[in-house]
Amino acid sequence: MARLAHLSYCQWRGLRAAAGRLFSQPYVMWKPKRDYQAGVDHQYEEAVQALNSLQTNASVLQVAREQGSRSGLANIPTTERFLSKVGVSRDELDKLSVIHVAGTKGKGSTCAFIESILREHGYRTGFYSSPHLVAVRERIRINGQPINKEDFAHYFWDVYNSLASQKEDEKDMPAYFKFLTVLALKVFLQEEVDVAVLEVGIGGEYDCTNVVRKPVVCGITSLELDHTSILGTTVESIAWHKSGIMKPGVPTFTVEEQPGMAMTVLSERAKEKETKLYIVPPLESYGWGSRPLQLGLAGNVQYRNASLALQLSQYWIDSQVKGCSPVIDTTTSVKVENCGFSIASPYTLAEEEVCGLRSVVWPGRSQVLPLGSLKFFIDGAHTESSMEACVDWFSKTAPLHTPAHDNATVYRVLMFNSTGDRNHETLLECLSECDFDLAVFTTNLVTTSMSASSDQTNYTVSQDQMHLRCEKQRISWIRLRRNRKAAEESTCLKDTEAPLLQEQVSSDFTESLSNLPAMDVPSIIFPCIHDALKWLSCGREAMLQGDLLQPPAFPPPRKLEEASQVQILVTGSLHLVGGALSILDPGLSCATHTRHSPTKPPSLSDLVRSTYAEVSSPGAP
Repeated sequence: MARLAHLSYCQWRGLRAAAGRLFSQPYVMWKPKRDYQAGVDHQYEEAVQALNSLQTNASVLQVAREQGSRSGLANIPTTERFLSKVGVSRDELDKLSVIHVAGTKGKGSTCAFIESILREHGYRTGFYSSPHLVAVRERIRINGQPINKEDFAHYFWDVYNSLASQKEDEKDMPAYFKFLTVLALKVFLQEEVDVAVLEVGIGGEYDCTNVVRKPVVCGITSLELDHTSILGTTVESIAWHKSGIMKPGVPTFTVEEQPGMAMTVLSERAKEKETKLYIVPPLESYGWGSRPLQLGLAGNVQYRNASLALQLSQYWIDSQVKGCSPVIDTTTSVKVENCGFSIASPYTLAEEEVCGLRSVVWPGRSQVLPLGSLKFFIDGAHTESSMEACVDWFSKTAPLHTPAHDNATVYRVLMFNSTGDRNHETLLECLSECDFDLAVFTTNLVTTSMSASSDQTNYTVSQDQMHLRCEKQRISWIRLRRNRKAAEESTCLKDTEAPLLQEQVSSDFTESLSNLPAMDVPSIIFPCIHDALKWLSCGREAMLQGDLLQPPAFPPPRKLEEASQVQILVTGSLHLVGGALSILDPGLSCATHTRHSPTKPPSLSDLVRSTYAEVSSPGAP
């Protein structure tokens, strides 16, 4: 108990709430743990099944895409209405201390950095993100941990039943993401978190998370074309939507390298929203002392995300310590696109910041997952620049994992899928630079017979649509690889002969929408991730053995079967990445970390576990 005397007020408040929740539950030690956990699992599966029923079906989603941004005009008012129905008023929501982050690339990683830093400082954190990889519980985290099954089911049915009992008609229920947003905000208020880190879903201006009226600080990560059917086809339109999270008097931080005239739009929107916009400094300019600059997430792109996270978390901490909006120190002003911007000052990092940046984990992004002689390189890149960064990371990282002995043979595989309105050809063109021995295209289905209670169930697109996408992506890949080979050969030809060769390649490319092998560009389509992984394994690993659900178009190549190591890059979609991880690492064993900073008292999660473990109910985490 001596450790409890060193807690801050906010930690005492959180510990009190945690203990209250713990002992308010019926004491059920008399039940066998196996039976208790089976009951929890059943309640959770029923909750996920009910949640999946709220997904927007494919036909309705297509109408929303055709309407563009107009389809989101009612998002915030309806989210407010649903929050009110579950007992969360505007005033109650204003009590939540929020860091709000929008952007096209890196917003999830930036939020993960922020959460890790603040937890290292001893604050009780809430983190709402999307999409999930393996389990929907990942979207709502308390102190870095996905909310456990028992608590998810408890909060889910509390919110679901409240809304269902007040329905004005059969359609008066929030859609999937809107429901989860309402649920997350309710959970964070009930759990009395010190800070809620909210990652925007799509856009910003009309996103459900923008129901928050008074965030403490906002951040905008790198921008790029994405979700163009909803947000528009220019980076200026994208910037307009993303900057919609800006609020009067609430500072916004962003990164300097933005495409097109995006910075001009952000500047104009800051004036419109009556707020100030700051650019974050280079990560190397902070005071690291004798400690090395080390991040828990790989890739140079994470440097700007980490700097943005440092500025957002530091401003939030200063606002809590001073009890008001702190003054932001700046080093200088710069002109970007003829607009003046202030650069926020770097500062000397405390041990908590260094530990938070170093120990952060964010699965599915620049992740290496070894499985015997199979090496999986997993990255959810799904935009052009993020795919360029993925290719750079893979090209540099894969050789480091190659066996050292002389007779080692390595077989490289691309496992790809792209979803939504993204240009798969642009992504595949980036990947065509890599020397893959085989390309595997698969739907994002884990299996062909998904249960309605599965965390991976997706009703927003039909199986036929998914398979048709795979066929189009395979055809694009074959054409790109043939064109690249033709371009390489054309360097040996005269200028007048080169266009003729290119034309011949295009005219000869009459591959029908089938899964027949193209001998010069090996590639294959699978109906689900389960079959693709088992086929690639060639029986090497016990967890990937067994019969395929559907017969493959052809058996594995001999070089694949005989290779000393198989390196598999899984990319193109976070949904593909999540489906693969649900098979390879269903428990997301690398998804969490414990606090490392020795200068602060233990976190609340540590205290609750150590102090009350012996009296906690069976099945509690």
